[in-house]
This record gives sequence, structure tokens and C-alpha cells, in this order.
Amino acid sequence: MMRAGFALLAVPLLVSCGGSAELSAPPPTVSATTSVTPAPRASAPAATPSRHVSPRPTAPSVTPRQDDLARLLVRSATFTRTSSRDWDRQRVGPFDVERFVSKLSGTPEEDRRLLARTGFVRGYVSIRMSSDDRRLVVYLYRFRSHEGAVTLQNRFWGQYEHGDTFTVRGISRTWTDSGLKKKSSPTLFTAGANVNFVVGNVLAQVTVTESSETIDGLRPDTRLAAAISNLQHELLEAAG
Repeated sequence: MMRAGFALLAVPLLVSCGGSAELSAPPPTVSATTSVTPAPRASAPAATPSRHVSPRPTAPSVTPRQDDLARLLVRSATFTRTSSRDWDRQRVGPFDVERFVSKLSGTPEEDRRLLARTGFVRGYVSIRMSSDDRRLVVYLYRFRSHEGAVTLQNRFWGQYEHGDTFTVRGISRTWTDSGLKKKSSPTLFTAGANVNFVVGNVLAQVTVTESSETIDGLRPDTRLAAAISNLQHELLEAAG
């Protein structure tokens, strides 16, 4: 399961200052960088009242809270490619409790109880790649209440040991985690930066990772993770 938690190696970590499309100019507005706002639905014309036929009620317009979570996912100018990995292809997309515990969870039975207890409704996971094979993973979890989202945030966070924290300006109650870890392969290392935050009844998790066969020059891109998190936060706030 993709959640925060990076086992740190005994090497010094530096904050990445590499440029990116998200950071090379003042943060763009949501409308300039995303295409997630659904077009308004055209209402069918109401039937003309008569003595014998009652007018057909107009269907209520869709509010942002009812929108599919895929429409609320951030679109990054850096991560524009779909992943070619079979593991990723099998896991991206919408999920309910059953799909989460079977495909996305590392602790299925524990997470099944957590999702039921916190009032989880549905979720969505997106995995996108950059031109240099960096990886962006975004999870959105919707709950029946704000309290449910906060509770799951707390419990998920407590399942792992964490690395260094970093600052994400503009988002309150943000939990962050960054560091280096060695993957199962003895010659592959991964640097990751993770941001968790809650907006209303939605929990968002944003993770940026980069892998290399050497740790030389490899460090978590905390600035990029923070910039993408701010854009995701704006989208969720705009949706209400």
C-alpha cells in the first residue's frame, strides 16, 4: 500500500532545489493548471403544465461533493505519462473497501476495520510518471464526515516509522515525511517525499518518488511534493 513512511539510511539529506514546471513561476491558479472542474449539466426543459399533466421535476444540479473523485485529482505539468508497470496498471482508478484491501493494502484486515469504523465512502488512486521516470502517487479518500477523514489520517500515519518532516506553506495540519530507503533490490534506492492533509471530508495523500542505482545525488524532492500538494488542496477547497 502506498502510504507515508521512509526508512532512512545513514546518509545526510538535502532539500531539493531543482527546478520544475510547478516551481519556475508563481503558483498558477487552479483554472490555469487543471482540467478537473466538470462542465455544468444542461437541465432538460421542464414540461409545460396543463390541467392533466403535472410538470416534470427538474433533476437537482450536481454539487462538487457529489462529483467523481477522478475529477478532483491534481494535474501536474511534470507528471504527464501513465505508468507502464503492470503493478501500477492493476491499482490505479476508483476503489471501494473490497478493492482497497485486496489491491492496495499491506494490512488488509486491519484496514478493513479502519475503513468501516471511519465511515469511508469511496476513493481514487492516480499514478503518473515524469519524462525522467519520477513517480507521482495521489490517493483521495472520501468519508461521510470530516472526523472520519481525520481519524483515518491519524491511524494510517501511525502504521509506519517516519523520516524527516518538511514545511508545506498554505495548508494547515499537514503531515509530511521524506527520506531515502533501499528497495528489495540491493542496488536500487528510492527517495520519497510524502504529504498528508484533510479538506472537509476528503483525505489526500501526495507522494513524489525517484529511484536510482546509487544514492549519489539522490534526495527527496520536497519542494515539488509541496507545490503539487498546494494545487491539490486548492482543487478540493474549490469543490467545497
